[in-house]
Order: sequence, then structure tokens, then C-alpha cells
Amino acid sequence: MKIYYLLSGIDKEKGFYKSVIDYLKKDIKNNSVISFISCYFDNYEKNDLYHNNMIKNFSNIGINFKETYLIDGRLDKEKTRKIINKSDVIYIIGGNPYIEMENIKSYNLIDTLREFNGIVIGVSAGSMNMCNNVCYIDEENNIKEYEGIGLIDINIAPHLDFNNIDYLKEIFRVSKIRKTIALPNESFIRIANKNIQIIGEHYIVENETINIS
Repeated sequence: MKIYYLLSGIDKEKGFYKSVIDYLKKDIKNNSVISFISCYFDNYEKNDLYHNNMIKNFSNIGINFKETYLIDGRLDKEKTRKIINKSDVIYIIGGNPYIEMENIKSYNLIDTLREFNGIVIGVSAGSMNMCNNVCYIDEENNIKEYEGIGLIDINIAPHLDFNNIDYLKEIFRVSKIRKTIALPNESFIRIANKNIQIIGEHYIVENETINIS
């Protein structure tokens, strides 16, 4: 069964937020196979560190894996697709959304991920790229639009913080182009059998207007 998680964030010290732990423990079986898709395919040291930390985060909530894989530039394209197909869980790491999507496309992974019949977890940029069309403000303060993996037809803004006025302005700019679901770090979206659950505080922003759900 296809299950998608769009996480806004992970606590750098504590790992998964309490809001998502019970859902993950229910959906992910022990001794499963998990593969992590990196954002920066050439930053091996950072990728290895993140991979090891995430395995600890899962272990800390009682989820242990039989095999784990890290997908980055050290693997060839054909082996990468085989790894995804043997996995039970795919975890798409955060970082720069556009760079991550370019790496996913360069390895011809879009169709493989769309056809994957298991659990896909995205966090931050990884969640954004799970959507059909991605729209956000890039580091140069320009609107960035591109086609995502296409697992769900929404646009999300992770890491919502009402104290961050500049980021709120960015979300409003994007909302004139794409209706956007803004998520604080502890909130997430879970989709199972096309049934969409938004767990936690969230806001639908459209045409510079916030709708409180």
C-alpha cells in the first residue's frame, strides 16, 4: 500500500516530533528495508552523517531496519533503481529543493518513485518535491517553479514560523501563484489510499489570504 508522509521538519537534537511517532510506528514494520535519497549527491561526508543520525532517530522510537541504503553520487543509476525497488521505505532528505529535484531527475528516478508501492517519507525540501508542481522563493529572492515527483497535487511551505516575517512574505508571494499549505515544524501530512490527513496546526494560504483550518 502506498503511504506518503510530508514532514515539515525534524528536531535536530530529539529527532522525530511526538506528533508523528505513533503514525510511523504503526506504518513501518521492524526489519524493513529503507533507502535515503540525498539532496546533495556529491557531499558524501554530510550524507553519511545524516544517514547515521536518521537511523538513530528511527531506532530511538523503536523502529529498526534490516537493511539501509544511502542514494547519492557514489551509486550508479541502475543500482539506484534496483535499491529503490527492493525497499519498503523511501526517505527523501531536506536541503535545497531545486538541487535535490535536479539530482533525482538526473538519475531518472521520477517514474521509479511514482510506481513505488510502499512508504515514502519526505522532510522539508523532500516533502516539497513529492508534489506535482513546486513553487517557492529561492535564495536569490526569486520565484522558483518546476515539476516535482508528482506523488500528490499540493504545494507546501515547511517550517512555518509566524515570528519570521520575511518568510511569511515569501509564502504570500507564492500563494498568488499556487495555493499553499503552510506547516509548522511539528505538523505533517499523511496520505494513505489517497486519503489526506493533515495532522497538527496548518494554514491554507491562497491569494495572500490565510485560511485557518
